[in-house]
Amino acid sequence: GMATANGAEEQEEGGPLVFQRGKKLNEEYYIVSVRDNTEGACVKFSAYELETSETYDLSYSYNDFDALFKTHPELVNPSNKEGRYDWFVDRLDFTSEGSGGVKRLTLASEPTVEDETHESKAAISSPKTKSKDRLTYAERQRLRQEADKLEEKRAGSIAMKSEKNRKAFVAELQEKRKLEELKAQSRKQRIDEERAERREKAEMQKHINEERQKRYEENDKKREERIMALEGERRKRDIHAIQDLVEAANVKKADMAQKLENARARKKEEEMAMQADMVAKKKFETKIDGKREGAITERRSRINQAEKEYLNLRERQIRSIEGEQLEKEARKQNYLREKAAQRASQLREKHERIEAWEHSEDVRTQNNMKKEHARNMLMLDHIESLRQQFSQEQAMATSRKQAALEQRKDREAKEADEAAAESKNKAQLDTKRQSNISGRESVRKDKNQDYCIKIRDMKTAQALRTREQADQLEDAREKTRNEKQREREFRTEQDYAAAQVDAQREENIRNKELERDRKFASQIKERKAQETQQGIELEARKHQRRQQDKESAQKHEQEDQQRKRQMAILEDQREQMIKQRASERNLREKERLQSNSKNGTDGQTAEAADAAAASTAEASK
Repeated sequence: GMATANGAEEQEEGGPLVFQRGKKLNEEYYIVSVRDNTEGACVKFSAYELETSETYDLSYSYNDFDALFKTHPELVNPSNKEGRYDWFVDRLDFTSEGSGGVKRLTLASEPTVEDETHESKAAISSPKTKSKDRLTYAERQRLRQEADKLEEKRAGSIAMKSEKNRKAFVAELQEKRKLEELKAQSRKQRIDEERAERREKAEMQKHINEERQKRYEENDKKREERIMALEGERRKRDIHAIQDLVEAANVKKADMAQKLENARARKKEEEMAMQADMVAKKKFETKIDGKREGAITERRSRINQAEKEYLNLRERQIRSIEGEQLEKEARKQNYLREKAAQRASQLREKHERIEAWEHSEDVRTQNNMKKEHARNMLMLDHIESLRQQFSQEQAMATSRKQAALEQRKDREAKEADEAAAESKNKAQLDTKRQSNISGRESVRKDKNQDYCIKIRDMKTAQALRTREQADQLEDAREKTRNEKQREREFRTEQDYAAAQVDAQREENIRNKELERDRKFASQIKERKAQETQQGIELEARKHQRRQQDKESAQKHEQEDQQRKRQMAILEDQREQMIKQRASERNLREKERLQSNSKNGTDGQTAEAADAAAASTAEASK
């Protein structure tokens, strides 16, 4: 069954077997097999050596294999596979590579020594045709018939050669089989002689085994004592290492608690400083708002006072104008009579223009007051929106601080859980290691017990065999006297070898324990390095978070300052616009009064208008 499976595997790997024959190379017989691997598109030749059971392979692809027969007309046809395989096998040879003389299967340019005579005869017997530039039909027919006959002769010669090689191969196999039988007989005779010698040495070996057993027992006792001492030392080292780890963890925990307490204190101080800054800012803003409200109230009072003065002045001017007009009417009654109608019409137009101007002044004053009120309301709304935005930013900052505090608390709780889990895993690993050590100790004790039982059984069986062979040993004592000296030397060498083995075993145990201690120390060192790295990363993240908070506070302060500067710029622009509008309005009033004076108005009216414009400008300021 095993051979069949191996054959199937070889057939699957190299392809199906298509040709096989025997060949003798360098006075050795080989079985040459040819396999056609269609999947790999190659032909594989394997030479199996019968003496050493070694196999040598040589593979050719289809293209390379066809290229070998381009100069051979009788083998150009791919259907002539057996002829090709015979031609290839005839030219197989071995070459040596390297200084070690490794054999490698190769293809020679000429047939090997075994087949030279046959090939030369075939070459002599084959008809030679004259090469011509052009052949007739009869010549081509004759050449085709000769090629067919040559193929038949070649097949017959190949069959004869194969039969001859097969017979020689079978004869060689029979000779080798007889030689193996002779070797087996001689080996059996030598085994019988060695068995007799072993019987003679049995008694002496008994004493040797007893002494060896004593030495083994003494060595076992020493080894057990040494192992117990080493285990005690190892337990002490483990306990010291665990105590050092616990102390380092406690110190680290205390340092971490102190750092956390310092960080909390710094955080509280920063929060108190920020709150103090906020209170100072609020006080400053309240003071500015109070000043602004007082300035607005004072400006309104000045405007109202100016309006009242302007109305009183206008009433006085009107009364003076009426008195002057009455006097002028008394002095100029004659002139007035002549131009009464014209005068009445002019007076009417004049009064209408004055009333229209007064009405426009009233409307403009009301519009200015409305605009001022709307501007004040917009300013109040803007200030209120800035206050709301500031309060929202404060609320958002407070919420972010609270969220960061919660995250830090969760992270600290998670780190505490991880530390507890890690300590728990360490305790589990220690218990597991102790259990493994106790298990190995029990297994070793069981093995030692089994070994002692086995040795005891062997000694009992050996004693029984010794009693049965006591009679035969009496005759063999004379022969063994000369060998005692050699046996003593042999025993001395065995003792020395056993001592070396014990020393090597002790050294191996010591090296294993040292290696295990080094691994444990390296693990502890790596764990400490990881914890130190984690602490450094935590401090770096805290420092980065503090820097971010500080940068955000500076950014808010810069934004507040920028906002204040923008408000100051807007206030200056608004004041400039008010001044510009007042100056433009005064210019328009002067131009209008000048145009009225040209039309016949008096100078007192112009002076009253100038005074009214001046009062209006002062009120606007």
